[in-house]
Formats: sequence, structure tokens, C-alpha cells
Amino acid sequence: MKRLLPVLALSLVSLAAHAQQRPLRVIVPFSAGGASDTYARIAAVKITEQTGRPIIVENRTGAGGRIAWETAAKAAPDGTTAALIDATYAMLPGLFGKLPFEGDLVPSALVCQTPFVITVNAGSKWKTLADLIAEARAKPGKLNFGSSGIGGVNHVVSELFKVSARVDIAHIPYKGMSDASVALQAGQIDLIVTASPTALGPIRGGKARGLAVSTAQRSAALPDVPTAKEQGVDYVATNWFGFAFPKGTPKEAVAALHDQVVRAISSPDVREKLLATGAEASSFTPEEFALFVQDDTRRWTELIKASGIKVEP
Repeated sequence: MKRLLPVLALSLVSLAAHAQQRPLRVIVPFSAGGASDTYARIAAVKITEQTGRPIIVENRTGAGGRIAWETAAKAAPDGTTAALIDATYAMLPGLFGKLPFEGDLVPSALVCQTPFVITVNAGSKWKTLADLIAEARAKPGKLNFGSSGIGGVNHVVSELFKVSARVDIAHIPYKGMSDASVALQAGQIDLIVTASPTALGPIRGGKARGLAVSTAQRSAALPDVPTAKEQGVDYVATNWFGFAFPKGTPKEAVAALHDQVVRAISSPDVREKLLATGAEASSFTPEEFALFVQDDTRRWTELIKASGIKVEP
């Protein structure tokens, strides 16, 4: 038996090395053109350019990401299938309880993070976050915010803002953040808390005003928008995007993709592309990324339960 162990270890290393030369399928849970798809493709194109390894991005939409992540979790753990995971992935346990793929995806590499932006109409009387909070506290339940739907990322992070700012603001769900953004610009709702890719266009186009970003430091894409913490509100949250493999994938394959992603996002052209969408390149080791996902999952689960957010299974 002792002789078999080195042979088995060598076989796993050989399998991982072979897998790194075969095409990598990356399953993305949302439609083409969205943030998850965009960041997966930016990284994939650069990795292929740098290593020659083909990467095929496959969009598997539906059920808020659950279809894609279950598909990836059930794939052969041979290093040839990965999934793009994001903050939505960390929110699902709080929204749906036990998931069929829970614990079956192993984080490998973080690509980038984006801030959320507390955004109001360009003609709004609220010039600062303090202005908005003061009126919200003076008129509990009278102000409202739009989101991409009940239980969506923007709904959940807006609930965190409410808790952090100690305000009561009504929720108006839309079919997507593009619809909510249009409603904001038309003056039909008071505010949205949206990821920077959605906020950048309206803010730069003079149709919306950013009152605060949710990151610990100001965003390079919106340098004139202060953080919430600068304005006395302990509101820190990011949307993040990275790759994960099915449980059981050889560690060598997990580490190899991590190294390839780190190299890709270190390229000036990739950083420029990310920054153009309001994202900033970020990197953790696979172990750090796994702990990050665990902590984010715990945090969002506690908030979702405390806020009483309920979604249809």
C-alpha cells in the first residue's frame, strides 16, 4: 500500500499537468454582456494570449446562478471545468438554505472587486450622503430604493446600507438594475445602490449623482465620490468575481489557474479594461479566497435572516 501512494500522487500531478494543456470550460451563471461574463472573458482572453490554453466561456443562466453552479459542481474534477462565482454565490445559502452544490466548489482565483455606489438622480436635492440620511430618518419609510428584484445582490446590499445608516427606506423591486437605473433617472424612485459598472454611465453622463462608494477606499473610477466611511457611515461591501473548481480537482490545477489569473490581471491592459468598468484587480491565494468566500457567506446569511428577505424557491 505504501508503494501505491507515491504512484497515486504522481498520477494526480500528471493528470493536473495534462488538464492544464486541455481547453478550460468556464461556466458563467449570467448572460453575455453582464459583469460576471465581462470579467470572466477579460481574464480568459489574456490567459489564452499568455499561455496558449484555450478557454471557453459558457453562459448557463437561470435560477439566480444555481443552475450554473450546480452544473459546475457536478463536472468531472479533472481541472478542465471551472465556474465564475461572485457575491451572489455567497448570498444563496441565506436566501435558499441548504443548496445541492453547497461546499462542492473550491475557490481558485479572485479576478476583481467593484464597489457599490449609493446613487441618486442628478437633480436630487441630496448633495451628500448626510443629506439623504437626514431626510430618511426624518421621514421613516417615505423614501424608496430600487433593486434588481427581491433577494438580488442590489436588494441585499441595500438592506445592509439601511442597517448601517439606521434608516427605514422602502424597497421597489424591478426586473433588473438597468430598469431601476432608468427609473432613477426619470425621477420615479429616490435612490439605488448599484455596482459601479451600472453607476458609471449615468454619473459620467450627468444623469445621476454618486453620493458614496461602499469600499474602504475611494474608487479610482469615481475619485470624486467619497466613501460612506468618510461620511461617518460604516458601510463597506463589494461585489467580487473569481473562479472556482469542482471539489476534488487536483490542487496543482487549482494553483495553476490562480497563477495564470494573477499574471493576467497584472497586465497594464487588463487593469485598464477593468478600471474602465469601475473594477479593480484583486488577488488572494486559493486558501485566502476560500476564507473570504466563507466570511462573505456568513455575513450575508446573517443579514438576510435579520432583514427577513424571502424569495420563492
